[in-house]
Amino acid sequence: MKKNNTLSRWFALVSIVPAALSIMASELIIWGNNTFHLTSTYIDPLVALGMLVPMGMMMELFTFFMSRNLVKKEEMINSAIRKVSDGDYSIRLEEDDMAPFAEVASAFNRMAEKLGSVETLRKDFTGNFSHEFKTPIVSINGFANLLLTQDVPPARQKEYLQIIADESDRLARLSKDTMLMSRLDTAVEINDVQTYALDDQIRQEIILLSDAWEKKNIDMLVDLEKTEYNGNKEMMAHVWINLISNAVKYTPENGTIAVTLKTAENNIVFSVKDSGIGMTQEQCAHVFERYWQADQSHSGKGLGLGLSIAQKIVQLCHGSIEVQSEYRKVSTFTVRLPKEA
Repeated sequence: MKKNNTLSRWFALVSIVPAALSIMASELIIWGNNTFHLTSTYIDPLVALGMLVPMGMMMELFTFFMSRNLVKKEEMINSAIRKVSDGDYSIRLEEDDMAPFAEVASAFNRMAEKLGSVETLRKDFTGNFSHEFKTPIVSINGFANLLLTQDVPPARQKEYLQIIADESDRLARLSKDTMLMSRLDTAVEINDVQTYALDDQIRQEIILLSDAWEKKNIDMLVDLEKTEYNGNKEMMAHVWINLISNAVKYTPENGTIAVTLKTAENNIVFSVKDSGIGMTQEQCAHVFERYWQADQSHSGKGLGLGLSIAQKIVQLCHGSIEVQSEYRKVSTFTVRLPKEA
């Protein structure tokens, strides 16, 4: 644990300054005695006794103002803590004005900011999660009731059952991704890291999705530089599969997707570029938000969590992810990761 050196220095100052002021007062009296009374440095007992009065006054005044300052700042901290306990996470302490409690104020501000973020996430989660869960549940319930209460032709039965199966699968994926997102929200770093061939992992994910892009006759251009990376292999797989599958989803038939991996200076740079529907600048600004989908015509086919998960994992790896897009023409997602863990 980091020692609070600032507070230690402050209390040392409280101890040393009164002593220094006492010595200065003593020397001042001696100097005045020698100067105006023309006596030796020997101090008369009555004069020495009189020295205690200004010394005591100076010490008392110094201690009073120092204690008053400390008590005032302690009350400010206690007041801020009470406001946070009442649910006000917007409160902040001015660190520059809180000496010797500057480090305490800094820690308090970080705590309040974190609690505010958690509260915001909780509210967003409650609203968005309940809405996203409601849609497949209503579909499953509705079509199940149709099958139970009406005489449905066999062909229509199969169609309804397929919808129930698809919505059940979507519900399961939504639960899984939401739990993963919740776990990432509370993480401070990625654990269980190992060194592995990043290019091989990305190539495997492309092959895993081959049925989807071959079915749409997409021209997949792959240029992967041999790259060793130290990270959590399972977590990074979420990043590549989300970015590549999104490119396949939004690229029309006979389109093109270019996947590249290279090393630039101290970074590993991955990019996936598609000739899909593209996005406006406004859409790009929201693309990493949870449960948000740029193309509403695909709502129901996706969950709106994939890019949020990818971004969170990349951030925990001290990297960055960004998007550049031209509406109805092209989109490029770029991930930058530090070469050194």
